[in-house]
Amino acid sequence: MSKSCADEFHQLRPDLFLWQAYEKAVKTDLTCCACRTEKGFVFVDPIPLRKDAEAELLAIAPPRAIILTSGNHERAAEDYRKRYSIPIYAHADAAAEFSLTPDHTVADGDTVLDEFTVLTIPGAAAGEIALHRGDAVHLGDALIHLPPYGFALLPDKYCTDPKEMRQALGKLLRIPFELLTFAHGLPIVAHARQRLAQLLA
Repeated sequence: MSKSCADEFHQLRPDLFLWQAYEKAVKTDLTCCACRTEKGFVFVDPIPLRKDAEAELLAIAPPRAIILTSGNHERAAEDYRKRYSIPIYAHADAAAEFSLTPDHTVADGDTVLDEFTVLTIPGAAAGEIALHRGDAVHLGDALIHLPPYGFALLPDKYCTDPKEMRQALGKLLRIPFELLTFAHGLPIVAHARQRLAQLLA
């Protein structure tokens, strides 16, 4: 459970909202996003949001579901599930790391909620997945966008197999996308696929 709480959210575009807070326990920024769909918000790796800001966000659309991208990202998912009676989706390998039980498990190539395509990223954290939706990819820990690293691969010491993770990230270059969001760091909002190709070159 994340103890950090973001004071505000930022709207990146009509269908994508983001918030971030520093987590003392892990000494880094935690970032999450809410993807607006026709049936409501899908929260990706949610952290707490201050009550007034959350009320403002949910005036735009109702909660629909939660997707967790890594075994490290339980965060505020159980709180969101209880308060809003929405399901949690995660990879089975991630679920083994949680204190909660997801409502649904996902696998490579699955389409979740009719909109998000799952791409597994073995070699990072347990149950690591990326989510492809439209021209955006939402990532767990495999890539970060934080000082002092900048846009970088997850440091080797946090990977289960750095070489395997790097190879798995190459799958993302097979799909078109412009925007990347991260569980740690601010998004890359343009030319993200080209940036990733340069990073993996």
